[in-house]
Amino acid sequence: MPAIWEFLLQIAVELLFELGLESAGESLRRRRRADPVIALLGATLLGGAAGLVTSLIWPTRFFEPGPLPGVSVFISPLVTGLTMHHYGRWRKGKGSYLATFWGGALFAFGMTSVRFIWVAM
Repeated sequence: MPAIWEFLLQIAVELLFELGLESAGESLRRRRRADPVIALLGATLLGGAAGLVTSLIWPTRFFEPGPLPGVSVFISPLVTGLTMHHYGRWRKGKGSYLATFWGGALFAFGMTSVRFIWVAM
């Protein structure tokens, strides 16, 4: 019986890995060709990977926590999303899904969430 669970777990991990690679690739494609849902999932996964890498390079907080620890998990995606939206408009829609409000916001949310969890522990 344990061999069946190991086999099912291996298949599940492989499927999740494949979905992660596909969605990361979709988020970097031009907006007119990519599937938006998969692309935005990829933006979140890329942000999480960036958060993990920056946490390994800089394993401490950038700033001392204020009166509301963790508020950056919500503020940073909003600011990043607005910035990427304006960047995408400046590029006149020639960018990837990362150059949209939702792409930038989900990338930042993935990054700040992973950093908040990783560095807080």
